[in-house]
Amino acid sequence: MKIFMLLFGVLLLFIFLGSCGAPEHKSPRYVGLAHDITRKTAKKLKKEKGLMPVGTGGQMMHDIQVMTMSFFLYREASLEEVRELMVYAVEEYLSAINSNEEVRPYLHEYPFGPKNVEIRLWLCDTDQSDLPEGKIHYVLVSEGVISYYLPDGNSRKTFLDVATIY
Repeated sequence: MKIFMLLFGVLLLFIFLGSCGAPEHKSPRYVGLAHDITRKTAKKLKKEKGLMPVGTGGQMMHDIQVMTMSFFLYREASLEEVRELMVYAVEEYLSAINSNEEVRPYLHEYPFGPKNVEIRLWLCDTDQSDLPEGKIHYVLVSEGVISYYLPDGNSRKTFLDVATIY
């Protein structure tokens, strides 16, 4: 898990450095609006649910098609608790996006739905060490589907369960 998190951190660094364009490049207005919505939602999720924001992103070439957030949760959580957290996070994110009238003209489709947001969650100890085997280590919500992963003895991650949330 530590190697995975280290590689993830290096990847985020390369993405950040690669996104730093020439000084004359100015991002479209909708990119800033999307970033503000994501930042505020991440702050709320940190305060209310203990989700520690570690990354953002999206698909925004000509308009806003997808918005993403990534988090750490520094504790174990049951399958039921993780489902509730992820459904709550998706609902909060969609509510923040769809209630923002300023960003609406830039959304690829309005209202934004579950297929337009992605949320990633890594579960680990406070020192970012692996949780015990058999515990959920990673959760992904993409296109309205929650996928859970946990380590098994033979591979890095194994598909555990998928649930459609919408």
